[in-house]
Amino acid sequence: MKDLLGREMTPVERRILAAYRSLTALLAEPDLPPTVVANLKEAAATMWVLVNELGLRSERPDDLHL
Repeated sequence: MKDLLGREMTPVERRILAAYRSLTALLAEPDLPPTVVANLKEAAATMWVLVNELGLRSERPDDLHL
């Protein structure tokens, strides 16, 4: 898997991206309690910063309604 610059991702970068995707997928689950949604959004926003700074994915946090 390659990053936005075309470099091969390291195993750690792949795990970071997987964690970010897992958090954003959880946000799509229906009927989550409001506190769960709030905490997932906080975690996803924090992970977005990491993913963005590493150039692993090009996406805006507002696309996820964070």
